[in-house]
Amino acid sequence: MKTVAVVGPGLMGLGITQVAAVAGLQVLLVGRDGAAAAAGRARLAKQLQRQVERRRLDAAAADALLARVVAVADDSELARCELAIESVSEDRVTKLDVLRRLQAALPEAALMATNTSGLPVSGLAGALVQPARFLGLHFFSPVERMKLVEVVRGEHTAPATLAAGLAFVERLGQVPIVVRDGPGFFTSRVFAAYLDEALALVAEGVDPAWVDAAVTAQGRAIGPLAVLDDISLALNLQQIRQAQADGLPPDRCRPLAEPVLAAMLQHGRGGRRQGGGFYDTTADGTRSPWPGLATLFPPATVQPTAAQIGLRLRCAEAMDALRCLEQGVIDSADAADTGSLLGLGFPPATGGVLHWAEDFGLLRFVDTCDALAGAHGARFLPSPWLRERAALGSGLAHWRQPATQRNTSP
Repeated sequence: MKTVAVVGPGLMGLGITQVAAVAGLQVLLVGRDGAAAAAGRARLAKQLQRQVERRRLDAAAADALLARVVAVADDSELARCELAIESVSEDRVTKLDVLRRLQAALPEAALMATNTSGLPVSGLAGALVQPARFLGLHFFSPVERMKLVEVVRGEHTAPATLAAGLAFVERLGQVPIVVRDGPGFFTSRVFAAYLDEALALVAEGVDPAWVDAAVTAQGRAIGPLAVLDDISLALNLQQIRQAQADGLPPDRCRPLAEPVLAAMLQHGRGGRRQGGGFYDTTADGTRSPWPGLATLFPPATVQPTAAQIGLRLRCAEAMDALRCLEQGVIDSADAADTGSLLGLGFPPATGGVLHWAEDFGLLRFVDTCDALAGAHGARFLPSPWLRERAALGSGLAHWRQPATQRNTSP
């Protein structure tokens, strides 16, 4: 592979452009038109200069990298691409328009990929004449520093396309994990379970600062509610509304999160960049709890301990990761651990989300989740599959073997 196209010169698109150019590929940067593409390349040049100033990148390397990036003035230039990656906004209509545009311009043998973080790849593939040559490549931000890429296998993705996607990611120096198509894939889905449990604690009147402190005490760099502020509460609510409009099952529409996010938005708290969220944040990044939260969600008389909060959040995250393994969303416990460490900020000392569950002990985990289900709801109930795994006492060893050596028994 020599030439790739990246469509969408925004934050993610420019990050993908950078790592592809670092790997020695020529990158055709595509925007709405030639002017948008040229403006995107100019922004990339400024980003590279900042990285040089911060000593994250050598000046000569930055110049060489930028020389491999071409702003596309006309779609006819795409005729020499072997792969095109769309990285436009998380809006299905917009993405479908871009994919149709690419389909008309690319050579017949070229591969196409979407950088969506959660829209089903198979649904987007419905717009294509050759869905077998389409897959998901979910990069994480900032791309040049976050090494994980979810390689998403759609219903129609051909094995050769999947293999080519894996080879491409490895050539970039990134770390791929293969996931099956579905709402949220693996990382977004599991992270949502963790974030939503934190929102459930807020709804119960637990102090947000106490929730975040309990999590950082366990080794995470930042707490879940601060993360939501940074990502945007408004964006999370928009994603929920999209899931509802798509007719996804209720449990995939984040029922714990919706009432809390909707209430925050009604009070003008859309997140850090929208006037504040759970915290008010100063220009230097100092966070202080929003005083109005106590009126919106009256504080509980008895606050849980930090240990109780930390265990509840960790169990919520591990439970959904185990469901993903059971359901075949991901077919390797090692890949799940890699995804949680490189993509979700799971504490490195644990070895990853499923490694933690095994070290905790699956029997003990099942008992703990049964108690949490009694106190907080059926979302914590272990499945028969998990109860059987716990009773067998072998942990997840079967899902830690190379796929070629696995049998097909449960």
